Amino acid sequence: MTQKIVSYLAVSTLLFFLFVGCNGDKDEIKTGSLVPARFELPFNNTTVQKGQSIQVEISIAAPSEVKSIKVFTKDSVLYEGAINKNKKLFKVSTSSWSYGTNQLTLETTLNDGKTRRDNRILKVLPDVFPKEYSAEVLKAYPHATTSYTQGLEFDGDQLYEGTGGTGATGKSMIGKVDLTTGRITEKKLLDEKYFGEGITIMGNQLFQLTWQEHTCFVYDKNTLEEINKFTYTGEGWGLCNDGEQLIMSDGSERLYFRDPKTFGLKKSIEVYTNEGPVKGLNELEYIKGKIYANVYTRNQIVIIDPKTGVVTGRIDASILALDYRKTGEVLNGIAYKKSTKQLFVTGKNWPNLLEIGLVAL
Repeated sequence: MTQKIVSYLAVSTLLFFLFVGCNGDKDEIKTGSLVPARFELPFNNTTVQKGQSIQVEISIAAPSEVKSIKVFTKDSVLYEGAINKNKKLFKVSTSSWSYGTNQLTLETTLNDGKTRRDNRILKVLPDVFPKEYSAEVLKAYPHATTSYTQGLEFDGDQLYEGTGGTGATGKSMIGKVDLTTGRITEKKLLDEKYFGEGITIMGNQLFQLTWQEHTCFVYDKNTLEEINKFTYTGEGWGLCNDGEQLIMSDGSERLYFRDPKTFGLKKSIEVYTNEGPVKGLNELEYIKGKIYANVYTRNQIVIIDPKTGVVTGRIDASILALDYRKTGEVLNGIAYKKSTKQLFVTGKNWPNLLEIGLVAL
């Protein structure tokens, strides 16, 4: 009997300490919460069309511990104030948000002055549909099948071409091309370690990117002699200019605006249609306030608003590739002759340079 009483007291004492210990753990978890407030909505990587409203739902684990919360984007504060409930609900309009990637941030300030943050990424799509065009050939000119075209541009009546390649695929160069014959009349070869990419001309300077060598060469456009060079991070693909800034692609959905004097980055935009981002932006040409861009491997050219990144038009060039590609590779190369308002395209190792017209679909 005595043994049973002792055992009972031992078990009771153990249960008492376990109960107290568990209550203590609960208090510790509450006061030491790592996530005092968090987004329940929107979900991360939510996609909305510009102008739509999104539902914001915030859960607060312990309102008594929270001094205030603030919800904001990079441009504006959407809500800020004290909180005394376990949930906060409101709606936010995306009318003033930029196209592409936007970040929504919840900042929670605790009573002890410490802050915690929770972030959500939202993708804002244009609410307009791009105009659809097909390309028809007006005239075909010869083009060197040895030219792995990466950049193409007119300066007056003179056509310039930049090519890529190393080793078995051929050397990279910058050259002057006779439009009528397709003959390369002058050229400058790059060192074999460089893979040439997009080109553009501003004033008397010709700029040429390299693919993975992080180098932009600057030449005298008349003599093709190197006069400067810049370095940059990431890959170089296409290049054009708006008369004041260089505009560069890197194979993603982003375009980068750079200072022609320093190659310093001034801003970037993301290129979107109403369906999503346009990746694979390659060779570029600036025409009448718009950026024309080859979409790598897709036989398609997109027309981009440089202020917003919205694709306002799409050119289907699949018939051109079918009829004129021959043994060449993908469509790549856009040139615009301002004096005659002619638009030209070609591809990597294509036998023809094509003057094209656009037919609205």
